[in-house]
Amino acid sequence: MNDISQWISDISQDLPIEAMLRVVLIVVIAFIAQVVGGRAIRRSVAAVTNKAPSRRPGQLRGADDEDLAETLMQDRQRQRAHALGSLARNALVILIWAAAIMTILGTLGVNIAPIIASGAVVSAVVGFGAQSYVADYLNGISMIFEDQLGIGDTVDLGGLVLGEVEETALRYTRVRDFWGVVWYVRNGQIQTVANQSQGWTYSLVEIPVPYDEDLAKVQQVIDATGKEMGADEQYNGVLLGAPYYSNVTELTATAVVVRINTKIVPNGNQWFAGRVIRQRMKEALDNAGIRIPLEGMQVRTFQAGTQTVPPPHPSDQPERPDLPATRDFAHGSAEDNDPALDESSPEDTSHSHDTTDSGTPKLIADNDSGETRP
Repeated sequence: MNDISQWISDISQDLPIEAMLRVVLIVVIAFIAQVVGGRAIRRSVAAVTNKAPSRRPGQLRGADDEDLAETLMQDRQRQRAHALGSLARNALVILIWAAAIMTILGTLGVNIAPIIASGAVVSAVVGFGAQSYVADYLNGISMIFEDQLGIGDTVDLGGLVLGEVEETALRYTRVRDFWGVVWYVRNGQIQTVANQSQGWTYSLVEIPVPYDEDLAKVQQVIDATGKEMGADEQYNGVLLGAPYYSNVTELTATAVVVRINTKIVPNGNQWFAGRVIRQRMKEALDNAGIRIPLEGMQVRTFQAGTQTVPPPHPSDQPERPDLPATRDFAHGSAEDNDPALDESSPEDTSHSHDTTDSGTPKLIADNDSGETRP
């Protein structure tokens, strides 16, 4: 306790009460300036967002791509205002406390002229040793001022993360992905920004149909269902146009894959729109008698030692009138292998010893000595 009292006494002797009060006053003023400046920035952002034009996406249906993109980009004033407000708050804090520290040093009798004079040298040394930090700040400022992203945008940051922007700071960008995980990405690491919230975007849905189905009928069903969805008011916040049949994208062994294009409202609606379109198209195709094909597998059987692998087609074999008709193991039915339906004559007793007394087939025939088996 005595040591603490002595330390306070030494400070009081070295620093006049007037200087200490000035330091406290400077800190208080800096804190008040930070609070007032932050509130002013928030009010300015609120004023801009309230004045921003607000259009319902349903009102933009039918507009061409150029007018649609221009109109939706004008509606981005909210995201841009929030991003600039976040940047301004960060810059305000840095400026206020930098000025407060310099003023406190001057109040304590520290000669700040050499500090200011050597600022260039210090900045060069710090910049050389902290290049990544400088890159983070510069990249963050450029991204925000160039409107590459904004608060609430759905972005893909160069494959690092795909999600919604929650905060744009000078050094990092905070993104919440679609699993709810929050990512803090340093701005200097962001090389590309794929913004899915600027203007409009497409939802591409691919549906397989039977290989032998009439594509004209498929197109008619898809276009009719898409027209109904385009006129449905419950999709005003999702669709900017009616879904329509686009083209054939793939030919597989069992199906023809067709694509359905839909112009939609951006900002994360691609997945919801895709789910809705698939459900409606599935119901419409079912009602039209068009079934989504199932994956199938063809199994070909053969008799070891008597047929080649794979067995030749019956049409490729020469006719032998002295032999019974051959079975088509590749295209035959299960009845072809049923011993009860054997077409051999009753007098044929070549297979009489191949079964047990109970009628079940023997695994090894009685006359099999094993010499001919591999």
